[in-house]
Amino acid sequence: MALKDLSPRQMVQITAAWLDPERERPRLASLKRCAPLIDDIEAAHDGILKSHRRQKKANDEISDIQQRQVAIDQVHDRKARGAHAVLTGFADLADDPEDAAIYLEIRDQLFADGLRFISASYSDEAGEVKLARDRLTPESKAALKALPTPGGNLLKAVQAWFAAGDELGKLDAQRVHMEAQDKPGEADSRGGQLRARNRWIKVVRSVLQMLELEGADTETTRRLLAPLQRETAKAERRRSSGKEEGEAEGSAPTDGGASEPAIGEEAPEIGVD
Repeated sequence: MALKDLSPRQMVQITAAWLDPERERPRLASLKRCAPLIDDIEAAHDGILKSHRRQKKANDEISDIQQRQVAIDQVHDRKARGAHAVLTGFADLADDPEDAAIYLEIRDQLFADGLRFISASYSDEAGEVKLARDRLTPESKAALKALPTPGGNLLKAVQAWFAAGDELGKLDAQRVHMEAQDKPGEADSRGGQLRARNRWIKVVRSVLQMLELEGADTETTRRLLAPLQRETAKAERRRSSGKEEGEAEGSAPTDGGASEPAIGEEAPEIGVD
């Protein structure tokens, strides 16, 4: 079984058992050839944890931005629809045709293409706000300020729409920047994960080689290989079934359905390719 088929969570399961003073660490420390490798095992174990901690942090930050965008977009769309509807409604209610024309002119300044933009991307909504703000004349602002709305006036509502659009643009730029950092040709964060995996595999290979040279007793060998046997068996079943890692591990029993060999029973050989 190739060590490269192990998932990161399986890797840390294996080395956690080797490093735990209540489990297999004393056995490793008692072996002349394996004891010097404990520092390397700790470094490789920490490397897997840190690389995925950084990835999780980036994913959490992107998720937070997306949630904020959803909330702000609701304000953006609501204020835009309301302003459009109020201006249309005042035009319909106005008895003076000149007043009606003023309201419709302001509406068209703000919404040159109607409300189609509210179903566009966040960056497009932000761009439309910039255009609408530029089209709005000082006279139109004064007219909007004179139109009452719940909690203020129509100018205040339009400015809330503008502010929401600006914030959507800023958040979208942050998200794009973070996603670009997350995968610059798969070289940075994912490259770091790959380096951590490769380091872990090299260290585990060294442990297995030293264990073989050590000529340890059957019980010590069995105990040290048990975590590796258990996780490689799970990975083997996953590969055989053709399932994706997340699907297979998400549905697997906590012990992977693979029991450790009985005491005194020789552990099967583990491939280290």
